[in-house]
Amino acid sequence: MTDNLGQRAAHLHWHNGLTWNEVAKELGAKRERARGAARRYKRNHPDEFLDAGAGWDTDQVQSEHFTNRATVESKSPRIKTLDQLLEACEVDLETWRVDHYILNKWEVGAKSEWKDLHYKDGKASGDVRSEGLQVEPLFQVKAWLVRRQLIPVFPVIQPVECNLSFETPPGPERKGILRSLIWADSQVGFRRDLRTGVLVPFHDLRAMDVALQIMAAAKPDRVDGLGDAGDWTMWTDRFVREPEFAHTTQPLVLALHWFLAQARLTVGVDVPIRLHEGNHDRRINDYIAIHLREAHELRAADEMGLPPALSVQRLLALHKLGIEWIGDYPDDEDWLNDLICLAHGDVARSPGNTAKAVTSEIDCVKIVGHVHRAEMAIRTIHTRHGNKTALCCCVPCLCKTNGEVPGSDNRDDWQEGITIVDYEADGRGYSIDMIPIVDGVAIWNGQRFEGRNRIDDLRRDLPGWNWDD
Repeated sequence: MTDNLGQRAAHLHWHNGLTWNEVAKELGAKRERARGAARRYKRNHPDEFLDAGAGWDTDQVQSEHFTNRATVESKSPRIKTLDQLLEACEVDLETWRVDHYILNKWEVGAKSEWKDLHYKDGKASGDVRSEGLQVEPLFQVKAWLVRRQLIPVFPVIQPVECNLSFETPPGPERKGILRSLIWADSQVGFRRDLRTGVLVPFHDLRAMDVALQIMAAAKPDRVDGLGDAGDWTMWTDRFVREPEFAHTTQPLVLALHWFLAQARLTVGVDVPIRLHEGNHDRRINDYIAIHLREAHELRAADEMGLPPALSVQRLLALHKLGIEWIGDYPDDEDWLNDLICLAHGDVARSPGNTAKAVTSEIDCVKIVGHVHRAEMAIRTIHTRHGNKTALCCCVPCLCKTNGEVPGSDNRDDWQEGITIVDYEADGRGYSIDMIPIVDGVAIWNGQRFEGRNRIDDLRRDLPGWNWDD
């Protein structure tokens, strides 16, 4: 019976906001008995009250509680010091510490009158005595508190649990003609609808599915992702982050890992997959270096051989998918052979001019992402020992091009697509096949590929998230 009283009293006070006097009246119990039972119940069931009030409201003080922070305030003439305030609130100083506080005192004047009046037939009789202007001192004591052991307020970002395990395969034998399937800038990320809670993606699920379908048909010797696989929206200070982007890092990690796992299952365990660091992927490192220095290069004690805990490669569990990380953006160069270089890219010019600008600075074939456009420029370099060809190919993107990606609008000159490069392992011959994806459809090698949104697969494999397309 006592525990039931404590449960009801605790919920009435901390969840419904009733004062202890109101609780006692509601339950037909004595005030001190109801308050004592409620506090015992709360102490034994702390999980029920993580987001409830701190329980410090009395007839003399008021409080506000925000899980890890709280304020207590009194304007009672009986409470004039910080210690008196904390004692009246019964603040547990082993749980809370005082961050800062204020003490104020001021005086007010009021006219004081004593009246002894009687009314009969609408007429007053009796005495009125004025005691003149009375000055009363008023006090305010207010303290701001911080929980000593912080409770996580937002969902903790964790690496995905991966049930697949692959060892990174060796590269293909350097003979004959080899094939690389190249994709870039999927910018996996979400905007959460504040009314419905639906996760609306920046990435294009249909375009990504087309890439997987062509991957299966093309049977590449290697797969290369040229960076910005994730958007990592909340890990930058460069722009104002809208409330719709809050709490979306964990679904980003899950959705991107799911896509990479699909790629691994598509090509099998013997095909190398390499993923470059792009400027968006670098956001986490930069943000930690500026705002969370103690987390820089931080590893769990039993994972010292793995990448840092809050790194893209660790969050995505790339080591379990057998995917090699090419870091150090913008110096993330990787070579297919002695002629062809892959990188995310750090040059962005007006439409049609990025490939031209890169070509003017190189004497090789360079394939980049970054600009979300399909571009190609080529020039011949005349040297004493003969001519060289310099070529730049900008790989299209796998994110939406309708303005849903943060910082973009529907007038951006972006295109979706992937690129296939056939090349000689020990020679200089090559061909570049840029494959546009238009409205979820691509044509390659005489075949038509139509993308699916894969929402049902996502909901099956990653239940508990409000996925949308």
